[in-house]
Amino acid sequence: MKLIWFVLWFLVMLLFWVHPIEANASYKTYESLEMAHGKLLDQFTQEDYDRYYPIVDQRKFMGWNVHKVHENVKVSYTTQTLFSYYNDGFTPIDYQYKFDRKETSKIGVSATGTISVKHQKADKIFKNNLDGSLKLSSDFQRTTEEKESISMSLKVDPGTQVDLYIYGEGRITNGVACRYFFFVKMDRGGFEIFIITTQYQRLEKKRI
Repeated sequence: MKLIWFVLWFLVMLLFWVHPIEANASYKTYESLEMAHGKLLDQFTQEDYDRYYPIVDQRKFMGWNVHKVHENVKVSYTTQTLFSYYNDGFTPIDYQYKFDRKETSKIGVSATGTISVKHQKADKIFKNNLDGSLKLSSDFQRTTEEKESISMSLKVDPGTQVDLYIYGEGRITNGVACRYFFFVKMDRGGFEIFIITTQYQRLEKKRI
């Protein structure tokens, strides 16, 4: 009888074994991203995990224990500089610029440890319904698609520099979570959700 229970238990463990994470960290390639307070998931230290894990290590029959370290913290970011043009001459320069932009993602997720991320159509979501425990799907639209064509004419005066870049604001929630299956710890690690709330082009003119 003990052998039968051992075999069944082994099969269950194989069934729910998770593969290495496939985190979506595209927003980490931004030129800059600043939080109003706190830290990003990739800045968590081992000491941070040692402090937060005991909070979610309380066993439960099934499902996720979640601890949010930072919740809806304001962030500002610059994705990329579209152009930077300076005039070190003596006469104004007329400048024409046109570009097409396509924005397809409004939410990004990242994970550490054995918490995993998977592709679902155009989205990346957490595996094993961590999204449901975080109540993401009910509060936010995951994916939008916006196409924009911009054409501008500007004058760059002598001794000035004009920079055009994509600036935005958003919210970040991160923390740690642990998933249990029949009181057995299956997944444990960090999670992070980055939601874009505003994104636009910013044009700055400054003296050089």
